Amino acid sequence: MGDSASPEECWRRRDAAGRKRMNIRIPRRQALLAAAALATPRALHAQPAWPTARPIRLIVPFAAGGPMDAVARLLGPVVGELLGQQVVVENRTGGTGIVGLTEVARAAPDGYTLMITGASWPVTMLLNRDLPFRMEEFAPLSRLTVAPFVMVVPASLPVRNLAEFIAEAKKKPGQWSYGTSGIGTTLHMAMEMLKLRAGIDLVHVPYRGDAPAITDVLAERLQAMFPTLSMARPYIQDGRLRALAVGYTQRVAGLPEVPTLTELGYGEVPASADFGVACAAGVPAPIREKVSEAFRAAVRQPEAGRRLRDMGILVVGSTAEEFARMLAEESARYAEVIRAANITLN
Repeated sequence: MGDSASPEECWRRRDAAGRKRMNIRIPRRQALLAAAALATPRALHAQPAWPTARPIRLIVPFAAGGPMDAVARLLGPVVGELLGQQVVVENRTGGTGIVGLTEVARAAPDGYTLMITGASWPVTMLLNRDLPFRMEEFAPLSRLTVAPFVMVVPASLPVRNLAEFIAEAKKKPGQWSYGTSGIGTTLHMAMEMLKLRAGIDLVHVPYRGDAPAITDVLAERLQAMFPTLSMARPYIQDGRLRALAVGYTQRVAGLPEVPTLTELGYGEVPASADFGVACAAGVPAPIREKVSEAFRAAVRQPEAGRRLRDMGILVVGSTAEEFARMLAEESARYAEVIRAANITLN
């Protein structure tokens, strides 16, 4: 006998059979990968693998031998191992960092040209109106380290602490001088900020680097300087220099007896060398994230941390977002100092 089911019943049977045939179990991992593949933009799939056999250039915009260069050469090989590609450190000096910054800004945005930079990076933009690049052309990736500065004076200077220094400086307006590694450096900004807050008049003497400046402090031709802890510590220990204050938010292990400027009532003076890694803003986000993660992992390795501490440098290893926020805050603070102190490159 033929099937006497109604047309509606026939459609229900066919639909049930179809669902049974289609009820094939797909492993959860495969399903997730397939969904992710469908959701991923086609452009991302077209991007080549990174890095390939081509070396990664790490530009240092200051001379070899300084603390920024030391951080770059310490972390470069570690980052190279983590990324599986050689990292080559190149010093591109000149124009208080402008030469190196220009090279990074003009490089192809492919992730193969990176730079180590510092907190004075925004100052370069503030003091130079005719630069071949803008701040927006760079992408901060991680604030790696911070090297606190310590305010020092010749041991022969008749002051025992910062209060006495300020009192004596007020008696000799314009007669005492301090040295830095150049106009617009963090050393320069720190001392100018302290001058404004303490109400003292010191003459700025810029040098071509920290070494000649501290040489003149030791020779008593200068009355003050804000060198890094690693540079000042040997002379503090042998009695030729006296430490008055640390330019950081907390006391440092190398000089636990020396108070901070904040403790002494002068607020948060950014007297430190902050070193970070950045690249051109056009570098694809996946590559930027990979570089940021590699540098953060490198700086947090125990051996790297130990060697950095020996140099008087503290580990930070921030995210890209945290580094960008810090640069914006420092830029606003430096702009205030530049305006109030009438700082120019001339």
